[in-house]
Amino acid sequence: MGQELTPWAVLSRQLPQTASGREIAGADWSRTSLGPTDEWPQSLATLLAAGLACPSPMLLGWGPDLLIFFNDACVALMGKRTVGAIGRPVQDLLHDVWNDVGPMVEAALAGEIRISVDLPLNMQARGDDADSWWSCTASPVRDEEGDIAGFLIMAIDTTWRVVAQRSRDDAAKRLQVALSAGDSIGAWDWDVLQNRVTADSRFALIYNVEPERADAGVKMEEFFDAIHPDDKPRVEAEVSQAIEKREGFFSEYRILSSSGEEQWIAAQGRPVYDDDGRCIRFPGLSFDITANKRAERARVSGPSSRKA
Repeated sequence: MGQELTPWAVLSRQLPQTASGREIAGADWSRTSLGPTDEWPQSLATLLAAGLACPSPMLLGWGPDLLIFFNDACVALMGKRTVGAIGRPVQDLLHDVWNDVGPMVEAALAGEIRISVDLPLNMQARGDDADSWWSCTASPVRDEEGDIAGFLIMAIDTTWRVVAQRSRDDAAKRLQVALSAGDSIGAWDWDVLQNRVTADSRFALIYNVEPERADAGVKMEEFFDAIHPDDKPRVEAEVSQAIEKREGFFSEYRILSSSGEEQWIAAQGRPVYDDDGRCIRFPGLSFDITANKRAERARVSGPSSRKA
């Protein structure tokens, strides 16, 4: 019979495979409340083995001092905050966001599971002070005796989704302002399967399409050709996203007239689907918000930038 491996000996084979694992292996744990690694409990070694291999961000606090462990996915999201943090108390790592994270940790230590969606935290993952939003789950972890020995947080960075939603909400508000002001341009109806757009005359003229042809129907590409080259790829992507995710379409972009003059447009639409789930139509409205944009620029620049 071979000598039975300790839990740490089993885990140590996995540690060199990740950057976080190598940092754990290189730390002097004998100076901490956890003691030498070969004395660590099986429960901790098992959690670490699973966490280090997990593709999702994982943050583990263990022991009387709640010493921190995390995986490489967590490093990718939390950035410079994690430098030298493994083996330190959790509050050292999250001291500036403890008012938000602390209640979740305390609940987990009391045996509860806490879920927080789109929690606003400045984690400085991008190396600056940009706002970020996170969805987190905090749960208790137990030792061999079944006692709570720490907590486990699984987190997802949802900043992109929150920012996108806020942008859509802002666009919708500006669209309502334009609608209230009577700045309507016109309406369109896109037959997606046939790729034919019919539109009223005012809409058609803004997009440099002859009204008679727009009334009969032309390809969507003819209308997109009028969009400013710097905005066109984004608008095309937003239309595709609305169809793919079955959500409302809101966008603001510039149109170039036949003379090269820029006009700002706010557009709103919603895809329509058949029983087979195919997008068959995409009707919508567009509004001229050029005056609104000019007013915004004037407010931002202020009186000091205008000539006396």
